[in-house]
Amino acid sequence: MFRRDTRTPDDPANGTAAEQPVFYRSVREFLGQLPGVAQRFWLLVVATGVISGLGAVALLELLALVKRLAWDGGPTFLAAFQHASPARRVIVPTLGGLLVLLAMLGVKRRLGGHGTSGIIEAIWVHQGRLQLGRALLRGALAIVSVGMGASLGREGALLQTGAAAGSWLADRFGVTRRQARLLVACGAASGLAAAYNVPIGGALFGLEVLLGSFALELFGPVVVSCVTATIIARIAQGPSPSYVIPAYELMRPREVLVGLLLAPVLGLAAAVFVKVMGWVEVQLYRVKPGPARLLPPLAMALLGLVAVRFPDLLGNGYDTVKSALLGEVPLALLLALPFLKLAASALCAGAGVPGGLFTPSLFYGALLGGGLGELLQRAFPSLHAAPGAFALVGMAGVLAGTTHAAVSAVLIIFELTGDYGVILPLMLSSAVAAATSRAIEPDSLYTAPLQRRGVKLPELPRPEWLRATPVSALLSRDAERCGPETPFRTLLPRLLALPPGHDLYVVGPGGELLGILALDALKGTISDEALLSMIVAADVMDEGAAPITSHMTLAEVAARFAEADLERLPVVDDQHRLIGTVSKRDLLKHGRF
Repeated sequence: MFRRDTRTPDDPANGTAAEQPVFYRSVREFLGQLPGVAQRFWLLVVATGVISGLGAVALLELLALVKRLAWDGGPTFLAAFQHASPARRVIVPTLGGLLVLLAMLGVKRRLGGHGTSGIIEAIWVHQGRLQLGRALLRGALAIVSVGMGASLGREGALLQTGAAAGSWLADRFGVTRRQARLLVACGAASGLAAAYNVPIGGALFGLEVLLGSFALELFGPVVVSCVTATIIARIAQGPSPSYVIPAYELMRPREVLVGLLLAPVLGLAAAVFVKVMGWVEVQLYRVKPGPARLLPPLAMALLGLVAVRFPDLLGNGYDTVKSALLGEVPLALLLALPFLKLAASALCAGAGVPGGLFTPSLFYGALLGGGLGELLQRAFPSLHAAPGAFALVGMAGVLAGTTHAAVSAVLIIFELTGDYGVILPLMLSSAVAAATSRAIEPDSLYTAPLQRRGVKLPELPRPEWLRATPVSALLSRDAERCGPETPFRTLLPRLLALPPGHDLYVVGPGGELLGILALDALKGTISDEALLSMIVAADVMDEGAAPITSHMTLAEVAARFAEADLERLPVVDDQHRLIGTVSKRDLLKHGRF
């Protein structure tokens, strides 16, 4: 039973303020207890989900309409492409590129790119600000382009539209900029959830990729928005998974091991995907502004010419992925289509055709995984694993590798298919593939464009024991040493010749640290010439500065600097022997406290 704390403010157990209720009888009661700004924010979270869901339904209906008009219908996109004449396969995509050109001339700016990097930039750099009008134009243009054959994904339009709706609501109703950032992430995640019927995966994508955190304060709003959008999409399109496939199982140890062995290959393939996308974009951006306007129709025309032989390259590739998951794609195409799709998607995106890269990465991973599974099945007939099951593993591994988000990749693939029987190799391959891809290509598919443009994103927090920089990383081993019996008159020229902030270190016969000679502390001694020939290093060295060890954390080193009037501190080993120094400047440059 729900209960509320009914004590009054005068209750001695309460002190001077009434306690907040622990449980609420209804959502209305919960909202009633919130401050006005918080009430408005939660209502806007729901509104963002509603708008994202309705926008997803409208854009998908637009996609179906474009398909009927451009390709004379057909039960599926791929069937329509296959039944179209060779001339139609060239003319329709070229017309789509001309539409992109006209839109670019109308707004006098490029409308290309997949949009997710722009959403990340808006959240982290621009305080959650996106232009609604431009996002709607870009979303509609992306849907039309994909419907006319662009080798990109429909999800880019839905993410961009949902994110812009969240930004518009935030500006319209005056929430804080922190809340505005969160509403933008809610809108983008809701667009993905509604596009593919993946409420859990969409929410985790928003948290892991867009916000970089699974904090509970972020989890609630993103989940509420994604669930709201998915409910609306399910009412319009039905509750079935995006891909209805047989119930595959890869649960035996050797099958799990095979999935693990494939993971580095998938990670390498994911890194290649990211690098090729970036390289093509850089090369096409070097084209002069005048000729660059013609890139969209030229790229789409070239795509159409290749599609005369390979119609699977047209559109987002949903039907081909489904065929790969069912094991219906011949081995020759399983080996050729992933790389042709990569080239086609990179060409379209780099030329300025708007659309998403999420679905092309699924295409690339599914066919690559299916091809590897087919080869393994032929080499080891006793494996008894369907290539379609390995297509699932390939999808998850490449998605995790391109996004650097293994958690959301696993759950998105699981929700797309509803197949729990491959969850073990799915999890292993995603984790290993993401680590492999990150080692080869530090930036993900979504942060690489920002890196190329010089946009700096904050480093995401990690546990202290993972992110701590060891003292040894800052160690300088060029410490100047002297013996305790060295006459001070001979040491003075060496002290004066040291760079600013450097000191002399007095060490014993075994290299153990005895003290420090700091120039600033010896000014009185230097001015008295009678003392110069009478004293040695041991007479004037400072024994009070505590050295540091290589085992200390940077926070402990910072505390030592706070207690010492020195620019550098000596570092000693376990036998108290001097091994080098650490400077305050290096500490402040690299340390995180």
